[in-house]
Amino acid sequence: MILNITKNGTEYHGMDESDAISQGIHKEYLAEKINHQYAEIIESRRNDYVVESDQIYMEWQFDKTAEKEQQWRDKVAEIKARYPLPPKA
Repeated sequence: MILNITKNGTEYHGMDESDAISQGIHKEYLAEKINHQYAEIIESRRNDYVVESDQIYMEWQFDKTAEKEQQWRDKVAEIKARYPLPPKA
């Protein structure tokens, strides 16, 4: 997973976990950053589901058509691709 971390006033961008550890960033701090990033992604997905996919879902529930179901599933997949989940620490 790629992280952006600030340590002692220095910003590190595009670090993976092994890079961060080699720069002296503690594993506990790193786990906290990963969990925070995970929570932000989940919140972004939730927001986009409400705005973009919930209406399509409700239309599918009303129509019960395969086309509407596929539209909804495609939209959910699009949102998940937009906000991929990192591995949870």
